Amino acid sequence: MKILILTGFILLCNCACAQEYGAATNATERKVLRLINALPEVQRENKFRKAHKNPHLLKALIQSTPTKEKNYYEVSISEDLGFQLRTYEWYEVDAKTFAIRYWDIASDKTMSLREKRRLQRSQ
Repeated sequence: MKILILTGFILLCNCACAQEYGAATNATERKVLRLINALPEVQRENKFRKAHKNPHLLKALIQSTPTKEKNYYEVSISEDLGFQLRTYEWYEVDAKTFAIRYWDIASDKTMSLREKRRLQRSQ
């Protein structure tokens, strides 16, 4: 009985203290997430998913915040499947100007959104 009560207490504490992974903790982070979620690519994919009744929409998640070495947020576009988090794209958002750059994780290179879109059209 004591083990059952202790287990229940631990679960309750974990649920109460848990914050959604990648969620914004301040106004700047909320703005960053809004900017990424508003990208035409994300909007178009979510519209398609809604039309086909897919309950798993894409959303932006903050993966890292600015430091002294890098003055940008790393943000991923991910799909939460409950048991798995699928990440499709990565972006860098400048902490001061809010300029968005696409991060090609395979080549470890960043490019402007214009360059990314031009590259996608040519493929």
